[in-house]
Amino acid sequence: MGINVTALRNKLVGGGARPSLFYCKIDFPTEIASLLNGKFGESVITDAAFFMKAASIPESTLGEITKSFLGRDFKVPSIDRTFAPWTVTIINDEDYKIRHLFEAWIEYISPGAAIFGAQSGFGATSAPAHVYGQMQVHQLRKDGGESTTIDENGLKATNPSYLGSYYFKDAFPTSVSEISLSWDDKDTIEEFTVTFAYQYWIKNTAALGVNSSPNVNPFTPSTQGVENADRWAVTPASFLQADVR
Repeated sequence: MGINVTALRNKLVGGGARPSLFYCKIDFPTEIASLLNGKFGESVITDAAFFMKAASIPESTLGEITKSFLGRDFKVPSIDRTFAPWTVTIINDEDYKIRHLFEAWIEYISPGAAIFGAQSGFGATSAPAHVYGQMQVHQLRKDGGESTTIDENGLKATNPSYLGSYYFKDAFPTSVSEISLSWDDKDTIEEFTVTFAYQYWIKNTAALGVNSSPNVNPFTPSTQGVENADRWAVTPASFLQADVR
């Protein structure tokens, strides 16, 4: 008996994950956040996620060691993991606040005009407040809710999460891209990319010192989260308590 397309339908029970259903969040260094809150207002920090229109699920790369044996290659997995740079695409609004935020982050780490003004002492306890931020990217379900992960006992997971949640440790921007200007570009909105370096990413949030329960989806009304964009733009302290798990 031949196979038909319904075989795939029966297996694709969730209808397939959609690349357009995601959200990103960046916890900026507290010193950067404090400076920008004073200049632009507190909402610039919480609004950033609404303008990040493109990102990616990070790749997993493990090296290998190859040795020759009787003319054949014998391969052993390396203990070295590599973590590729991570890039997001951001919509640029007329107030330029979000772009100013990332430019200020780079300028704070290494001022363009001050030769001896760069940040140092990255091993100090104050480094995370001045240099490093934490990032997250979450793959959402079609209803915006939590996944229905089933554990080994056939029960719904104690701490259900989104389809995929990735947490980036000690991130900082390495590039804020140019924005091309042209009289010919009339019916478009400016965009730019920001590329980050980071130490590593994990899927176990406990190692980052945050709760392992899922984040509240900022785009869906929730009794635990936001009702609308205005409700989401709260003070950083309240935002962290309500939305970062």
